[in-house]
Formats: sequence, C-alpha cells, structure tokens
Amino acid sequence: MKPVILLFILSIIALSAIPAVSGQEPYEVSAVWGAEGDGEGEFMGPYGIAVDSDGDIYVVDESNHRIQKFDSSGTFVATWGVEGYDEGGELNHPTGIAIHPSGNVYVVDNYNHRIQVFDENGEFLDLWGTIGSGSGEFSFPTDVTVDSSGNMYVTDFANFRIQKFDPDGIFLTAWGSEGTGSGEFSYAEAVAAGPDGSIYVADTQNNRTQKFDSSGTFLLEWGGPGDGEGEFHYPIDIAVDAAGDVYVSDWGNNRIQKFDSGGNFLAAWGSTGDEAGQFSGPTGIAIDSDGNVYVTEWAINRIQKFSPSTVPVTSTTMPSPEPTTAPLGYIGLAGVVLAMVLITRRKRE
Repeated sequence: MKPVILLFILSIIALSAIPAVSGQEPYEVSAVWGAEGDGEGEFMGPYGIAVDSDGDIYVVDESNHRIQKFDSSGTFVATWGVEGYDEGGELNHPTGIAIHPSGNVYVVDNYNHRIQVFDENGEFLDLWGTIGSGSGEFSFPTDVTVDSSGNMYVTDFANFRIQKFDPDGIFLTAWGSEGTGSGEFSYAEAVAAGPDGSIYVADTQNNRTQKFDSSGTFLLEWGGPGDGEGEFHYPIDIAVDAAGDVYVSDWGNNRIQKFDSGGNFLAAWGSTGDEAGQFSGPTGIAIDSDGNVYVTEWAINRIQKFSPSTVPVTSTTMPSPEPTTAPLGYIGLAGVVLAMVLITRRKRE
C-alpha cells in the first residue's frame, strides 16, 4: 500500500464537529473552486495557501506533490512540482508556503525535511535543510512565514520548535521544546508574522495560540480545548492581516476564528458540512490586502474565498464536538515514525 494511503487512514477518522458561531464581523462566500483529482484546478489534499502582492493565490497540493497558482477569483494560472526526494523542484508531501517580499515563493517540503525556493513562475532557485535536530535541520517541518525584513520562520514539527533564518536561508536562532508550558509546543503546525514583527504559532495539540517577539521571547498565549469563543479543537493554520488581526483555522470545530493582536476574540464563522460557507476540515488560511480570506479544505479538496460582510451574525452555541483527527498535526509521534519507515522503504524499492 502506498504511504499516502496509509497516512490518510491514520490521519482522518471523522469530521463531525459542530462549532459555535458568533461575532460582529461575519464573512460571506465570494468564490469556491476545486475538486478531487490531479488536473488543473483539482487537488489531492490542498494544504498551505499564500497570497502575493498582486492578489494571486498559491496552493500547496499536498498529495499531488505540487504547487498550483490561481488568480483571486480561482482561475488556474500555473502549476509546478513533481514527486521526488532529491533534486530541486521535486516535492514529497509539501505542506506550507509563504511569499517573500522579493516575490519568491518558499515551500515547506515536509517529507524531504527541507525548504525550497521558487520564483513566482515556479522556476527552482534554491533549497536548504535535511533531516535532523541541529541548527538548520528539520524533522517534518510544516509551515513557513516571512516577516517584513525578509527573515523566515519555520515550524519544525517533530523537533517541537521554531527556527528562524535570514533571507538567504542562513540559520539565526531557534526556540521551543516539547511541553505544555509557555514557549513549549506539542506538534505546532503553523506560524505567521504580524505587521509589527510579532510571531504567532498555532500550537496544535495544545489547542492554543502563542505569541512571541521576533527573537523568540514569549509574549502571551490564548485558547484551550473546546468549542467556545477563543477555544480550539486542533488549530492547524494561522494568518495575520495588515491591521494585525489574527485568523486561526479551527480544524476540529470546522470554523475560522478571528482575534486582535492581544488574543481578544473578534469573530467566528463556519459550520460542519460541504456547502458553500461550511467546512469539512478547514486547513490552510491566507488573507489578501483587501481583507479577503482564503481557506483550503484538505478533506474535500476545495478552496473557499470569503469577503467581509456588513450583515450581523446572531450568536449561537452548539454542543461540544467529539474529537476529530487533523491531517498531519494530530497524527502524533507514532504516525510520524511510521511515515518515516514507509518513506525509507519506498526509496529502496
């Protein structure tokens, strides 16, 4: 059996969460695209997502081992990447993506334990990283973000840390360890840089968001397990808009939550389902300069675009959901080890 099939069996058990929805800043669907497959505009597990300064959308098509580029309405523009383990441009279950101020595209090549750099047209430029726990090494990195100075921050998933690099990929610092305390992580999936240089981390298995300065000094945290306002059920991605507001894809609660930079709850939207405006495992999230929100749904292979609405939402509270399993962030160490064994075996075949 192929590794991706086994990982799928391990990683997705159910999508039965029923979230709470509330807030005064709702969003409405303005575009939906995608379907299962390997053609243009089709996906096999869309994961990370990013928006460039022109409003073009870049989507990590995880199990198709490629990146797809669209315009802001979802019209296909380009694709690049093939499955592989060695050469630049070869990808092995990529997960995260970010756009550098230069316009270059940074891709987290998860199973290959490295970062790859492309130009906006998908031409390979550079790569760095290998498996390990030393400086500049990774163990299943999941996400990357870029601050206004061009420095990069990577979630080093199974090493329970954040690593920081300069614009050339030179290691600068790292912080974090396994645990539940402030500045500690439990399989943190995602990282985002705020306009003031603050760094936000979706601490997935700890069901919280942590905030740091650009050197890794802990500032604050918020969250906890549950489906109430400001609570999470496997937060799996995080994004920050130009005003400094923070958006979290709350995977197990099938919703998006929005906070200010101090962690104060502002809004939430979404419910369980596959209709427009509903979610079945919201995964990646990105915000464009106009405040539009783009969300990938790994489980049902589509992208939804949300635009700010002036229509108020009535607050409601639903029963707490049964636990669900996220695609990568909640497979745990056993799943990671099995994935490594399967990859090694596949390379030998």
